[in-house]
Amino acid sequence: MSIKFYSYEKLLDRALTKLPKRPTSRGERFKIPVFEVMISGKRTFIQNFKQVSDTLNRDPRHLLRFLLKELAAPGSLEGNMAVIQGEFNYRRLNSLLQRYIKIYVFCPVCNNPDTFLIKDKRVYFLKCGACGAVSSVPPLV
Repeated sequence: MSIKFYSYEKLLDRALTKLPKRPTSRGERFKIPVFEVMISGKRTFIQNFKQVSDTLNRDPRHLLRFLLKELAAPGSLEGNMAVIQGEFNYRRLNSLLQRYIKIYVFCPVCNNPDTFLIKDKRVYFLKCGACGAVSSVPPLV
């Protein structure tokens, strides 16, 4: 029985042919959601609030608490909507959503959105499902 020796280049070429093909599209699989805002009187309604929080894999109460703190306004959840006392335009609410996503959704290590919040006593941590990194996030006071 003879042993065959292959060159490094030949083995590398063989390995590369066995790899799965990369997708040709450069599109991201995670699309950042936007709020659908309606202002009626002195109240602002975010109509797709529950859908946005589900897309982000976050508790709607946590997201609402962040928004209310940043807007310095009272508000509540009513079904799938968030109701905020005061008139706040579409741009302002969506820029706050972008900030929330940057702080509380994307992993600071690998920049992946596959994360979830863990509460340990009074401190929140962001655990990444892709790289396994655990990072602390600012508290919502």
